[in-house]
Order: sequence, then C-alpha cells, then structure tokens
Amino acid sequence: ESVSSASFSSSQQSHSDSDDDDMDMENEEHVDLPKGAAEDPYEAHFSKKPLPQLDSTDNTNNLMPHLAKYSKANTSSLLSSSMQVHLSGPILDSWETLTGSLPDKNKPKQMWRAFARGPRQHTRQVLSRNWNSVNQNALKRSQRERSENENDISLSPLQQVLYPAISNYADVLISMESRQNRNEINNLLTMHVLNHVLTSRSRVQKHNRRIKQLAEVEDDDAADEEDDQWRDQGYTRPKVLLLFPTRGTCWAFVQKMIELLGDSALLEMEDRFEAEYGPIKREKGSEEEEDKEKARVDAIMKQKGREWNELFGEEANDDDDFKIGISLTPNVDKKKIRAKKGATVTSSGSGVKLRLFADFFHSDIILASPIGLKMSTTNEESDDEGEDDTADVDFLSSIEMCIVARSDVLMMQNWDHVNSVLDSLNQQPKNVSNIDFSRVRNYFLEGQGKYWRQMIVVSAFTDPYVSSTFRRHAKNIEGQLRIRKKVSTDNASICDVMVRVKQVFQRVTCPTVSEAGSARLRFFSEHVLPKLQRLQQKHTLIYIPSYFDFVAVRNLLLKREVKFVSVTEYARVSEVSRGRARFLQGVKPIMLYTGRAHFFLRHKIKGARHLIFFGLPEYDEFYPSVVNMLNEGLTSEDEDDVSRLPMSSLSLFTKFDAHQLERIVGTSHAERMIKGDKSSYVFAS
Repeated sequence: ESVSSASFSSSQQSHSDSDDDDMDMENEEHVDLPKGAAEDPYEAHFSKKPLPQLDSTDNTNNLMPHLAKYSKANTSSLLSSSMQVHLSGPILDSWETLTGSLPDKNKPKQMWRAFARGPRQHTRQVLSRNWNSVNQNALKRSQRERSENENDISLSPLQQVLYPAISNYADVLISMESRQNRNEINNLLTMHVLNHVLTSRSRVQKHNRRIKQLAEVEDDDAADEEDDQWRDQGYTRPKVLLLFPTRGTCWAFVQKMIELLGDSALLEMEDRFEAEYGPIKREKGSEEEEDKEKARVDAIMKQKGREWNELFGEEANDDDDFKIGISLTPNVDKKKIRAKKGATVTSSGSGVKLRLFADFFHSDIILASPIGLKMSTTNEESDDEGEDDTADVDFLSSIEMCIVARSDVLMMQNWDHVNSVLDSLNQQPKNVSNIDFSRVRNYFLEGQGKYWRQMIVVSAFTDPYVSSTFRRHAKNIEGQLRIRKKVSTDNASICDVMVRVKQVFQRVTCPTVSEAGSARLRFFSEHVLPKLQRLQQKHTLIYIPSYFDFVAVRNLLLKREVKFVSVTEYARVSEVSRGRARFLQGVKPIMLYTGRAHFFLRHKIKGARHLIFFGLPEYDEFYPSVVNMLNEGLTSEDEDDVSRLPMSSLSLFTKFDAHQLERIVGTSHAERMIKGDKSSYVFAS
C-alpha cells in the first residue's frame, strides 16, 4: 500500500492533506466554536504522540486519570427525558469548554448542534452530498426540516448527540437501539466508517505520490529529520472491523455504504455478494399451492413479530458463519473503469472503487461474524498440546476502529466468541517481512494501538456481559460516551401482560455475581421444587434464560425423579413437537423452556397454567409474551378441570439482575425491589 520514505525529508512536504473534492465546509452562523473545536478529528487523533511506557499493571488511569471521570450531559429538549448520556475524557473536556463558552447554558439543543458542527466540516463531499437523501427517513421521524444547503449534513436529535463522540474517535456504548432508531444509528456509523477509510486511503495515496516525486528529484540535501510526517498507516492495511450476527445484517450495512457513496461507487463482485449475503429467494410451486402456503407461513410469521422476521424470517439470510473483506480506492477515474468493464459511461469524474471479497491483507474493512472470524484465526490442525493453536491474525494488528453491531443478538449466540475476537486485535504482527516500518505510526511501534482504536458497541439494552467487555476493551485516549434509556413505570414491559394473574417476584440472596446461578438453583431446590412435588402440580412451564442453568435444573429434576419435557435450541423438531404435545395433554407435568429457544424459534407453548422464571429474560418483551401464554390451549373440559385452577407466575432474581428487572417493572420499581427490606413483591394484572 505504501512507498518507502526512508531516504526523503518530510520537511519538503508542502502540499495540503485534503483533496479538492474531499471536504465539505459549512457556513452555519449559530455559535462561535471555541479554539480547537473545528479541528479535523482524523488529524487531531492520529497525530498524537505515543503515551509514556506503561507499567506492568497496564492501568491507563495512572496516565490519564481524566478518563475515569464521568459526567452526565444535558440532553433535555433534544432527547426523551428517559435518555441518559455520560461523557468522560477529552470528549467531556470539549463539551464542558463548549458549554462554558455559550451565553445561555439552558439550551442543550443549541449546544449539541454546535458540538456536532465542528467535525461535520471535515466530512468528505462524496458522502455529504448523498447524506440527506440516505438519512431522510431518520429526519422525517424526528420531524426535522431538511437543510436548504444541499451539501449541509442534517442530523436527527439522536445523531446530534452521538456524532461528536463518534467523529472524534471516542469509544461509544449505545444501549438503547430499537427498530425505530436503528436506521439513524446505522446511517451515522456508515458515514463514519467510510469517511475514516477514504480519508486514510487518500492520505496514503498523496504521500505515495509525494515520495515518488521526491525520488525523481534526487535531492542530495533531503534528510530524514521529519520523517514522522510520512507515518500514515499501521502494520497491515485493514483499518475497520465490524462484527455482525448474520449475513443479512451484514448485507444491509453494505447496502447502506453503497447507497451513501451514490453514483461515485464503482462496485466489483456485487453479484456474488448479492447471491451469498442477500435475501433468500423462495422456490415457487403451483399458483394454488403457493397461495395456501403463503397464507399459512404469513400467519405463523406474524405471530413471531417483526423483529424476529427481520433476523430469521423466511427471506432473511440468518447464516452466522461468514467473513468478508472490502477494499476502497478513492479518486479513481469513473469513465476509465466503466469503459474497461464494457458498461455504458454516463458520467465522468473521480469515484470510489469498492471491491467486495478482497483478501484480508488487501482490505480496508472486514465484516464478519464472531464465530466466522474466530474459526479463521484458530489453527484447527494443531493437535499437540504444546503447539500454538492461533493462526495468522496479523491482519487484525492495525485495526483503528471496531464496531460491534447488534450486541444483544451476538450475546444470544455466544458472547465468548466476541471476547475472543477482541482479544486478537492490535497484537504485534508475527510476519514483518512485507512491512514498511518507515510508514508505520509510532504508537503501533510502541504496542499502544489499542489506545488509539475506537470501540463502538451497539445494543438494544444494557447488559453486564456487554458492559464488562466494553470496560475491558474500550481504552481510547479520546474518552467515552455512554447512552442508555431509563424505563418509566408506564413503559415497563409488565404493562403488556394481558392475562389476569398475580406475578410474584422473589429476590434470592446472592453475595457475588459468579454465584448467582447456584443461588437460584439452591432456592429452587429448597423452596419451589418440593412444593411442586407435594401438590403434584401439572402444566408448569419453567423459563430458563441460560443454557448452563438449564443443564443444572435438568440434572436436579432427573435426580429427584421428576417427570418433565424440555424445549431447547438444540432439540430436534420431532422431539420438540412430541414434548409440547405431552405437556399440553398433562402427560408431563413440567416443561423446561430455554431463553435461546424462545429467541431463535419463538415457540407458542400451549398447556401452561403455572409459570416459573428461573431467571429474568434479557429482552423485556419476552416477559409479557411468555406470561401471556398462560391458559393457552386449555379448556374447561380438559382433564382435572385445570382451567379453573388459579394461574400463577413466579420470577426469581438477584441483585445482579437489576438491568433485566428495570426493563420489566420500570426503573423506580426495580430500585426499590433490589434495595428494599422485603424479598417478595407482587404485581397484579
């Protein structure tokens, strides 16, 4: 990718770092930005000198104590009052400097608009001229008017809050993604990824041209005193890593990239990408059979919900084992490229060549699922215990931006794979034969790449596993932005319960988070299961979020010789159908139902009269959907007249389940239930 600069002086570099068609300069006159606020974020971030050598504890707080300081930012009149935004580090310092410079500090909408205006000036024109058309749905949703200037970048209120931190390369944790705002968030991430890669690639191209010019001059007076200015890349070419749960979600993101590039995009391997990652086309039979089948399938799919259909629906590509590299080459001659392909040339000028299925070492962007990338970075042929089981991960050594999209879905797959991939980032490469060290940035040479790497994690909700991973891997020197949503009592998912049943929430004493599962199992074994056996209670559905907890409960029931059936994500279809039928008929009094089975399959269990949540579900909508299954499929003519027995619902939780509890009962109720003197709480519907 580079041309060696070892024999030339960077002091002779006199050209500008921006192309003629690179940057979009705005002319807003709302608030004068403080000094430094309008600086190019790319230049400001990647020109910073390496940190002092770290001690063995690898504690960045010793070097940058300001990163540990969090402060809540005012977003009133811009976002819902339930939204909480916290800033830390330099991004917090910039916010406080800006708010201190404004005459009226009670106008957060104006402050955030000014805060976002600085980095917007450095968005490339190829992206900014298509932004408003791509982002129009988000703008309509927020009821904002489109900018009169065609080159101005209009942002929704949520985008105004996120954009300053994202564009300034701060770490960002978004814990409030939904179907309603997903388009806003993805539009912003797409623009940021493309802007970063195109800026980086253009700079490398310019330096290559400049170095080549200096080589032709053969100036003997050229020296190497300022050769740090040529350092514009890492050890390897890949700069951005995006993790997605399915091929379908990956395809949607790439389509957004192509849409944002507009007419400037020159695509290669598009047909193959559409065939392997695009929506799955169903084979059609006769017209009559097609109509009957479509009506049947549509009825089933409608019950599963729109969110499920987008991920796992009939046409959704839900394969979770994939990896693909994308290379971007800016400033190419569109007319020349299209003529070479034999296509009709409708416009001339410079464009961006986007090559799909590029080799990883020749890619700028890598999109993959955690399991797909982990399998490619694991040496399956190593059988000896002493042999290293890690394959070549050098292509991950220079990642400057990592985005973990749909983290809530990845967590339902296997979050350990995500942690394994993140552990592989920014390691020193093993093969250095093809590396031009005169072009490698100094912080990479010092082994500090992770402190310049931007980590963006997007999730539908706050979860301890996701938060722990973010704390562990988000170490960027620019600070952090965290945004989450508090849940009001009226918006709690328990309000969606439609059946009349008393819902008991039982707090289980637990000293540490590692003992939460065993504490719930002990309580279930000592207080719940004996009562079920004594009453010989039938039609009892036990919902278990964790598969590990399912194994523990299953072993307990086997040991106590209790009859039961189980529905898991690993069970065969015939096994599930047989178990559901026996449970409905009362032949088997207890059914164990895992959370992952409900997530991936959305079974509608019939025959349940009593419900036990061994743990609270991660998704708030799962709670009412499972509770509303009570009495489904049972009638007064059934055996033992079970429909006349009072229904019941019991939910076990610990103090470490605060996030799940908050989404189900609301923030205020959750705080009281976690910290209150009582251990049992009853809700009636």
